Amino acid sequence: MASSYAYPRLARLWQLPLLLLSLALFGASAYLFINPAPALTIDQKIDLARTFLKFNRPEAALDQLNKLITTEKLSPQNEARIHMMLAESLEDAQRLRHISISANHRRIIEQTRLALAGGEKADPDVYRRVGESYEALGQTTDALEAYRHAMAMDPRRFPNLQRKVIELQLTLPDPSVADASVEDYLKDPKLADAERAWALQQKSKLLIARGSYADAKSLLTESARLAVDPAVQGEANYRLGYCAWKTGNSAEAERLVRIARDLLTTAQPLDADAACLLGRLRQDANDPKEAIAFYQAVLTSHPESSSATSARLGRGACRVQLGQDAGGLSDLHDLTNEIASDHRLDKYKADAIAGLKQSAAILAGRDAFPAALELLGYEQMLEHDPPADFYVRLASVYERQGNQIERSIADAADAPEKIRRQQQVREFRTKAADAYIAYSRSLTLADDKAHAEAMWKGVDLYDRAGNMQMVTSALELFAAERPNDGQTPDALLRLGRAYQAAGLYDKAIDAFERNQLRYPRSLAASKSGVPLAQAYIAKGPEFDARAEKVLLNELDSQVLGPEAEEFGQALFELAHLYYRTGRYADAVVRFGEMTQRYPNDARKPQIYFFMADSYRKSVAQLDMKSGPQAEEMRAARADRLGKARKFYDQLIDLFRDATPAGEMDKLYLKLAYFYRADCLYDLQSYDEAIAAYDAAAMRYQDDSSALSAYVQIVNAYCEEGKFLEAKRANERAKTLLSRMPADAFNDGAFAMPKAYWQKWLKWTSDAGMWNGLDDERIAAAAQHLSKGGTQ
Repeated sequence: MASSYAYPRLARLWQLPLLLLSLALFGASAYLFINPAPALTIDQKIDLARTFLKFNRPEAALDQLNKLITTEKLSPQNEARIHMMLAESLEDAQRLRHISISANHRRIIEQTRLALAGGEKADPDVYRRVGESYEALGQTTDALEAYRHAMAMDPRRFPNLQRKVIELQLTLPDPSVADASVEDYLKDPKLADAERAWALQQKSKLLIARGSYADAKSLLTESARLAVDPAVQGEANYRLGYCAWKTGNSAEAERLVRIARDLLTTAQPLDADAACLLGRLRQDANDPKEAIAFYQAVLTSHPESSSATSARLGRGACRVQLGQDAGGLSDLHDLTNEIASDHRLDKYKADAIAGLKQSAAILAGRDAFPAALELLGYEQMLEHDPPADFYVRLASVYERQGNQIERSIADAADAPEKIRRQQQVREFRTKAADAYIAYSRSLTLADDKAHAEAMWKGVDLYDRAGNMQMVTSALELFAAERPNDGQTPDALLRLGRAYQAAGLYDKAIDAFERNQLRYPRSLAASKSGVPLAQAYIAKGPEFDARAEKVLLNELDSQVLGPEAEEFGQALFELAHLYYRTGRYADAVVRFGEMTQRYPNDARKPQIYFFMADSYRKSVAQLDMKSGPQAEEMRAARADRLGKARKFYDQLIDLFRDATPAGEMDKLYLKLAYFYRADCLYDLQSYDEAIAAYDAAAMRYQDDSSALSAYVQIVNAYCEEGKFLEAKRANERAKTLLSRMPADAFNDGAFAMPKAYWQKWLKWTSDAGMWNGLDDERIAAAAQHLSKGGTQ
């Protein structure tokens, strides 16, 4: 029982040692606080960073050095040391991680500059490091300067830098610097065969750049003999093949470059150049399929190589050639974006533009106009101010696409689609015109004739597109910019006609008068007369006098003779002006002059009609008062009606065996049939009038005019006292009316609708005026009525 009681007491004794340990630790801590150990010095902390670098821990070194820079108060000497070590740490970090970041290279250069400015001494490694960073950033001149410092300090330590310097010098615009360096390098008698082979190849590069292919071949042959490494032999064969290609021996070039590819591996950058050249050789041999395979090898195995740009161009062009338009356009799109976004690729612009131009021509030749326009757009992306021929090619594609769509309008599925296509035609023709105008401007100083031709082509396309605003703008600009140009009078003539077509008669008149005032002896000024008169006539009757004056001046022109088309136009317009204003005698004289001067004029039907109608209408101007001159007036009336009938006959005879082509000729022929009959009726030649009206009614039996002819036939029979014939004619009119389509009364020729004619003809029958009468009884009734009797 006693033992069980002691157990709880012993169980609590473990707390005592813990208490003693705590007291001991507290005492030790108090001692250390009172008498602490000495801290690490700045030198020790810097040495710690150096230890991290020694054991390939650059990230730890960077962390340590950055803490020192930001938290410690440093002497200028230590700060310079830390800046130099930061540059070294950054280099080691990139090397261990196999990366090359531009920001890190800029920091290496900056940290080294701060270190040197703080008094830190530079050794060859420092200049080598800075040179490599400048090289990575593409700053070749600065890199070369740093490498030269490194070699000058210890040439035996960095023999490889001399080769690096030569390789960098080869990228400079001035090849003479690299040439001198290679010559110095080759003078070293201690060079190994491999080193000499390398130098000979660099020398050959310079010769190839100068076009000295024969000299380059001899050096490359010697280089291949000295080299043991297959890669060096492969490089020599590639360059030998390149020389053969440049000298026109494509077969030998292909053989050598294929050998080069067998010797090279895909790990070597020159393999990309060899594959790309083989693609070019097969492309030139019109074998686009195999060419694509070589280009594909470059883009797959060497996507970051300098040959990748050329390979993408070649593959895109070959795909277009094979009809693989989608893939080809994709390649050429990517190529354009690459070159446009990276100025380092500017050296490929010329080849890219040539490839785009060739591919666009292929696509346009296949009528693939949208794709061709896409490539032309890429071409302009690479060359914002393209040469003049670019605009010719652009205009041609736009114009041909517009024509292509125009041919498809008839096949449109519905009216909205037809309208959409018509709008597209106008848009493409306007764009084609824009391109021709741009071409014209690019030739302003170079070629006056081509400049004018391009301008007229653009104006024609604007006109065909219905874009009168652009037509007038282009012509106004041309006339304003080139007042002394031989084409300016033609431009003003075209400008006036454009304004006239748009209904802007005041502007048209201004352009025509400007032409006649400034260039009075030019043919274009003389040609401006007729449209000027037409513009005045269009403004209203109050301007007829001005129009007449212009036309008379045109006929008295010293530039135009009767053989000129414009003389005939002026004569016709003047005669028509007289006809329209009721000066029928003058009209007949001028129209008669036309028939004498131009017996085969295409307007002969119109001339005959206006002459006939002038005689017919002039009858109403005769003073038919009673008196001594009454007989003379009646004779004049009969003479004019007879002459009118004669010219109507001549017009009808013109189309005895032919059908009028134009709508106006059709109208004049129709009117001639009816007006000829009217003349005969007015001459009281009733039998001839009846025959003429009957001929008119038979020819135009589906025309509402035929009804008026039958009415006149009825009147003519009544005038002759042939009332039964009149009755029969009235019945024929009813039959004709019943057969006549309803739309025959929609042409506006007669104000009375069909229903009116039906009622009128029905009344003449239902009124009973013809019932139970023969010719004698009808005649007696008519005579009785004429004496005032009742029926």
